[in-house]
Amino acid sequence: MANNLVELNIEEVFSNNTYAIPIYQRNYAWKEAQIKQLVQDVYDYAKYDKTTTQKYYIGSLVVFERKTEDGIVYETIDGQQRLTTLNILFSVLKNEFDIHINNYKTNLHFDSRPMSSYTLEHLYNKTKKEDVNKSEKKLNVRITDAYTIAKKELNKIKKANHLEQFVNYLKANVIILRVPVPKDTDLNHYFEIMNNRGEQLEKHEVLKAKMLKVFSKEKKESHVFNTIWEASANMEKYVQHGFNTEVRTALFGKDWNHFEAEVFEDVITSFSTKIKVDNTALTIEALLKDKQQIEINKEEEDDAPERFNSVINFSNFLLHILRILVNSNPNYELLSEDEKNIPLDDKRLMETFDFFLNVEDKNKKKTFVKDFAFLLLKGKHYYDKYIIKRNLKDDKWSLKYLKVEYYNKKASHQYINSLDTNNKSILMLLSMFHVSAPTLIYKHWLNAALNYVLDDGKDRIDGEDYICYLEDLSDAYLYDRFLAKQENDYFNIIYINDAYSTANMDDLDKSKLNQGTSVENFVFNRLDYLLWKQDQEKENKQFSDFSFSFRTSVEHYYPQNPMEGQERLDTSALDSFGNLCLISRNKNSKLSNYMPTAKKEHYAKRGSIESIKQQIMMQEKHWQEIEIEQHAEKMTKILLTTRK
Repeated sequence: MANNLVELNIEEVFSNNTYAIPIYQRNYAWKEAQIKQLVQDVYDYAKYDKTTTQKYYIGSLVVFERKTEDGIVYETIDGQQRLTTLNILFSVLKNEFDIHINNYKTNLHFDSRPMSSYTLEHLYNKTKKEDVNKSEKKLNVRITDAYTIAKKELNKIKKANHLEQFVNYLKANVIILRVPVPKDTDLNHYFEIMNNRGEQLEKHEVLKAKMLKVFSKEKKESHVFNTIWEASANMEKYVQHGFNTEVRTALFGKDWNHFEAEVFEDVITSFSTKIKVDNTALTIEALLKDKQQIEINKEEEDDAPERFNSVINFSNFLLHILRILVNSNPNYELLSEDEKNIPLDDKRLMETFDFFLNVEDKNKKKTFVKDFAFLLLKGKHYYDKYIIKRNLKDDKWSLKYLKVEYYNKKASHQYINSLDTNNKSILMLLSMFHVSAPTLIYKHWLNAALNYVLDDGKDRIDGEDYICYLEDLSDAYLYDRFLAKQENDYFNIIYINDAYSTANMDDLDKSKLNQGTSVENFVFNRLDYLLWKQDQEKENKQFSDFSFSFRTSVEHYYPQNPMEGQERLDTSALDSFGNLCLISRNKNSKLSNYMPTAKKEHYAKRGSIESIKQQIMMQEKHWQEIEIEQHAEKMTKILLTTRK
């Protein structure tokens, strides 16, 4: 099989090749986060590559070569989600941007899902005016949603004048490895094996083994590093649970809540001098042989249930810590700005760390690993305490620290609000940022927040100061990026400008607010936060129960395509900020053609608040161009309110 492996650029994948999704495969399942990440990954590489020769590998297609009368059809065993998304992407380029790929036509069909096959064909042949989410045809909703999401992302790239660069790079430099299985393969059995295969070694585990090599002759340092890593790797639990009682007390105090260490050597002194570790279990080979050989603390496991969901995974967390390290530690002040601008893409995890691990100076390498290990431990503790999680018990956002009290020598775990009276406001700000950036690699807000709470100049985190920082960051996001005529880079916003807006308020591109479904989700979430904040200052609060969720669909409150007999408004009024709000995609697809009165009745029966802006819109008795204009003026004034 390896001898038949074919390396194809995307244009070659779609030139004179036909693919089939067999009956044993699930249906298309990608959502906004995966689609946006695919587009943004390619876009980042396209902008980053100055030579136009760097290849970007986006995975493999495992196929069976099915011979038919019309030639070979590649039965796709693995990689169908990516392949389907690329088909959708090329249809968007053809229909919405008049960009045609050589020899491209829809080259994918589903053996057992005629609606999915028909939807792909329909998308390819649709007219530019047709809104696929409101089609009279019976279409696969997940695929039409993907079309809309891809269109929105490509519109952003076009507005940045990078669409041609993006397409050229996508066609020529984005690579898929097509791997055919042997002709006598039992495909059902092979597919079953692929979906039930044992857990593979992850990149961060290989990275750990590489970093441990610097301590090859130092048993205690190896043990301490390994324990820090394993304690931090479980993003669903507070880091204190990764240490035994003696070490935990030394590191975090009897209440588990005070971290006093200042350097890696301070952490080492917290460990017993009697350490027995078999260093052979810390090699890559041993990890591959048996991942469970590594010593992981199991003490009090029953007292440490996984009751929280993290907003990020461990591989991405490592990159956040690295970026903060090289921008805050004097040992790295000679690095260039480009070298300090660590990418937050975990697909580049190894190459990013290799820059620091491949230096010839062994002392520099060891210093780096010690600096990183210390900040990893401190960073995970502060992450647990000052960054939101999702509480699995009530499915709400949580901002709490872990504290232990002892009754009759028995430990009692308590989760307490991290910042007293300011806790709710900070929770709202953090969740506002989080839901606005669903893809992991673009959670720059998280990097900013972690950088703030880890600032060595702070004796403690003051709630009012934290709110001010996050509101300043929100201002910078809006003025220096989303409404700026020339977008500022997130790295510059955080590390050069200290999350403080440098924009000239009289030089904003406010037309970006009146672009219908192309208006950024962050804009609506920021406005809802400011409306919530205003409401909290009133005696009779209306929106106390509001919380941020992953709303991803921009709704035209007065519909673009009203039902027969209803007045059609001018496009400028329809796409005005006054007529827009952010709601969940499924509700928008159900109610999209309803008139405002019918929408009000629908939401009144349910009593839940999806959007504060929408709630205010629904308080109007009538909704025509005059109300839209007045609402736009009022909401824009609030939106452009700064903390300064």
